[in-house]
Amino acid sequence: MITTDRDQVIKRLQLSPAAVEKLDRYVELLEAEQTKMNLVGPSTLPAVWTRHILDSAQLFSLFLPSDHVILDLGSGAGFPALVLAAMDTDRKYVFHLVESDGKKSAFLNKVIKICDLNAEVHNQRIEQMKLLNVDLVTARALAPLDKLIKYAFPFLQTKVRCLFMKGVKAEEELTQALKKYRFNVQKIQSISSDEGTILLLSGVKKK
Repeated sequence: MITTDRDQVIKRLQLSPAAVEKLDRYVELLEAEQTKMNLVGPSTLPAVWTRHILDSAQLFSLFLPSDHVILDLGSGAGFPALVLAAMDTDRKYVFHLVESDGKKSAFLNKVIKICDLNAEVHNQRIEQMKLLNVDLVTARALAPLDKLIKYAFPFLQTKVRCLFMKGVKAEEELTQALKKYRFNVQKIQSISSDEGTILLLSGVKKK
């Protein structure tokens, strides 16, 4: 598989050689496993560096120094968590990935081992997760915002923030979520898609 957007993404993100090495290996593993199971939309694979790597990587600049423990909900093929872990060559953060599908969890563990990432996979449903003291919750293409907040709510201590990656329905989902919850929200334009928005939530409380 030829990913023609690779060099442009590496340059745009100013990735270190160590991060590039890990991401190259991750993409190789993804392409190999994609022939056995549906990890990403087949049409997105030729543009994997833009559609998945760049899209996920943009969250890294939104991390705070205090964001030591990151919980990624419904991790699937590892986006965004494993991209972010690959970029974290200084191992400042630990990533907890929740994925209920056994085959996908096995793939995630394989990537973590081969790429030497500071991450742990929880092969279970989000509702069954033991409570962790987390600093940040992430999710990409998992569920509508009100449902994401419901999943994340048990982990949302006072200063915990959420970075949820959304598409064209971001405003509609915000309207629905605000019927059930109160929160501060910052809308950040995606750098990988004109239709994408990152919703940064803080101070989430039930109404």
